[in-house]
Amino acid sequence: MRVIRGGAAQGTEIAALQFTNSGNAPCALGDYPQVTLLRDRQPIGTPSEPQAGSSPRTVQLAPGETAQSLLRDYSTCQAPLSDNARVTVPGETQHAIRPAEMRACTLRVGPLSKQ
Repeated sequence: MRVIRGGAAQGTEIAALQFTNSGNAPCALGDYPQVTLLRDRQPIGTPSEPQAGSSPRTVQLAPGETAQSLLRDYSTCQAPLSDNARVTVPGETQHAIRPAEMRACTLRVGPLSKQ
């Protein structure tokens, strides 16, 4: 799992959430990932919600394949910046903490797509 910082436009920051099948068998990811921003290991802001108007997708991944979801932070508030993000795998309870600096305003995640 990786969080890759993307571009920014006025009031919006974007990051890619990438999930790679590192196993030896195919796997399926469904639903949306969930992201909670952290600062000094403590949650800040509210957890992400699905992007309005989108529908979740199930993605089949062969070993070595990657799926991606876009994370948008509508950063129009003066919330603190995160130093990490706790990302929960779509449709699972497993999570990982990855470096990510974003403002803890309004987080929206898009549906999964294959890379």
